[in-house]
Amino acid sequence: MIFRKIILIAIFTGFLLAPAVFGEKIGKLEFVQTGGYQFPEKMLSFNVQQKPGLEYDENIMNADIKRLYETGYFADVVSETKKAGPDKVDVIIKVSVKPRIKAIIFKGNLKFPTEDLKKETTLAGDMPLNDNKLRESTQKLRDFYKGKGYGDAVITPVLESVNKDEINVVFEIKENLRLKVDNVSFEGATVYSQYDLKNAIANRHSYLSRFLEFGLFNRDELENDKARIRELYWNKGYLDFKVENITVTQQKEDAEYVDIKFKVFEGKPYNVGKISLGGNIVFPKDQLMKMIKLHPGKIFDNQLEQESKSSISNLYESMGYADFFCKVVRVPDFNTHVVDLDFIVAEGKKFKVKDVIISGNLRTKDKVIRRELAIQPGDPLDKNRIQASKSRLMGMGYFEEVKAVAVSTDDVGQKSVHFDVKEKETFKVKVGGGFSDTDSLVGMVEVGNSNFDITDPMNYFYGGGQRFRVQGLFGIERQGVNIDFTEPWLMDMPLRLDVSGYANKVEYDNWDESRIGGKTSLTHKIFDDFTSLTGGYKFEQVNVNDIANSASDYLKSQGGHQWVSQFSLLANRDTRDSLLEPTSGYLTNASGAVASKVIGSSSNFYRLESKDSYYFSLLEKALVFHLGGKIGTLSDFDRNVQAPIFERYFLGGGDSLRGFPYRSVSPVDNHGDPTGGQTMLLLTAEMTHPIWSFIRGAIFIDAGNAWENSYSMGMSGMNSGAGYGLRIKVPYLNAPVKLDLAYPILSNQDDLSRKLRFHFNMGFTW
Repeated sequence: MIFRKIILIAIFTGFLLAPAVFGEKIGKLEFVQTGGYQFPEKMLSFNVQQKPGLEYDENIMNADIKRLYETGYFADVVSETKKAGPDKVDVIIKVSVKPRIKAIIFKGNLKFPTEDLKKETTLAGDMPLNDNKLRESTQKLRDFYKGKGYGDAVITPVLESVNKDEINVVFEIKENLRLKVDNVSFEGATVYSQYDLKNAIANRHSYLSRFLEFGLFNRDELENDKARIRELYWNKGYLDFKVENITVTQQKEDAEYVDIKFKVFEGKPYNVGKISLGGNIVFPKDQLMKMIKLHPGKIFDNQLEQESKSSISNLYESMGYADFFCKVVRVPDFNTHVVDLDFIVAEGKKFKVKDVIISGNLRTKDKVIRRELAIQPGDPLDKNRIQASKSRLMGMGYFEEVKAVAVSTDDVGQKSVHFDVKEKETFKVKVGGGFSDTDSLVGMVEVGNSNFDITDPMNYFYGGGQRFRVQGLFGIERQGVNIDFTEPWLMDMPLRLDVSGYANKVEYDNWDESRIGGKTSLTHKIFDDFTSLTGGYKFEQVNVNDIANSASDYLKSQGGHQWVSQFSLLANRDTRDSLLEPTSGYLTNASGAVASKVIGSSSNFYRLESKDSYYFSLLEKALVFHLGGKIGTLSDFDRNVQAPIFERYFLGGGDSLRGFPYRSVSPVDNHGDPTGGQTMLLLTAEMTHPIWSFIRGAIFIDAGNAWENSYSMGMSGMNSGAGYGLRIKVPYLNAPVKLDLAYPILSNQDDLSRKLRFHFNMGFTW
């Protein structure tokens, strides 16, 4: 009897719980919008997981309401259900749309036009107000003003009602002064000089503050400046150091300038006491202790502590310990000024790379990306290799963005590395022109693709990582056609193949010179990514014609057609931070070339050259220095015979020895016409500095000469020019403009007047 009652209770309870167990299906899903703007129903439905035909779930419905509310467009979101039959409900979601934006207004902006400020906002007129975009726009405007030096600018968004369904968004701006830093002092500082401390912080004086965005006061950087100074003192063991107070005072005589005073407590330096290490299992303690650069009894150095941590971390991470962590616990004794150091390591698990996943490459072939990666399946999961791979992919020039992340897999001890790339357009058509003191007026048409694939016409010759360019030049003194092709991975090996064909003509003062031919080369990196070795071959026909009637018999004897068949070898090392605008690093190379009748040349000659450039900068790259030199010699196999005139050295002009006319620095014949030298030396020193935005000034001095004989030079024959110039980057156009005014301060060229000369090189493309 009792058992029967239990069965009946269970059946009755089951009927009561059936709706909760099986749930009610959603019949219709309806959106009701109130307000002055109606969103497309697809947009609303996109943010809702509840769909007709699915089981109704109160928790999911609450999440849908939250998601709609978080879009920022709605003042209120509610839902209700209506019974629509057995086990079926209709869902109604009611949204109250915020007022429509009639206008976006800026008040109080005196320094910057409204057009510039509008670009910083993400709000749009004729759309409902969005709280998220309002906050984002306000912050971007504040950041804009801070970036321009107006760190104390106050931006307040105000909503003005126009009618029931419309509002104006008004950004009330109080710009305040654009504060500049004048005097910075450090009260209580004895360990470092005032000069050293000033140069360690961001808030510092600059003489360029009146013209450029240097030396501006940034209140948000004060805390970072405290950390920068503390870092300096920690590097000398002053662990008790602290900045007690910072005083910022506006000057009475000029309210745009502020004086900053840091009051510091230095304390005394700490010596290193005991050094211990724990948590290690994989590597023995003795091996790790050798990587610690601090030693007991020596003054503590925070920089050495960081380097020690990095050395230990790099060891583990290179072996695949991707979750490795190392921290240092300092135990200082204030009375003895001794600090004990405890290095604690958390090794984590060792991981290997299971797969390398690549996504986002719609055109670029998978192998083109994979061959640039420094990490492959089966390798240890090394963060350094992942970062190196990202850098290589960005350096290819095919992608706007590269993301890399390690993702978990089902296999223990293995993770996959996912590279997600965002491609950019690599096919370009350029039309432009230029004007210079060397080439006069010249026009240019160019078609190229830096991600070309000569083997894949079905993919419109895209995605193979090759480079292809066809260029036409049409000028008063220069005409030509150039076709260039580069395969960076010949037969999928790290061997670059360059092939070029050309037909060019140049008109000089006393003759015309035409060249038609082709050249090819193979380049392989050696030692590292900065050093390469290139072997090349060139075959061309050179025609020297239209020699001036007034030219000497010697020059006239140089006319006619000659064949050049030449092998070359180049060793190159380039560590510059930029090819177009380097500010640090160096370029050095040495090359040799030989042409012989044995391989088809009309003459026997060889060439040896070396080129060096060194770049460095000061004051956060405000001042950029360049020191450069080039030396070369050219010789016939028979030293008593001169090499062809079209191979010789001519200096002078904006691209070599400024202060002298183009190709005027050279040995001359009995008519006084330049005939070119067989030995050359060119030296240059230049410093550029900012003037305004995209304009930089340049102070320079050049020195050099071309001597008649091979392996023959003397300082007594040197020429030198010095001057000042402008480097202009025209906005919105790829338009380098180089203007130099130079004077020949030392001239050993006969019949050459010493006067100021203007050198110019202006070019642009669309």
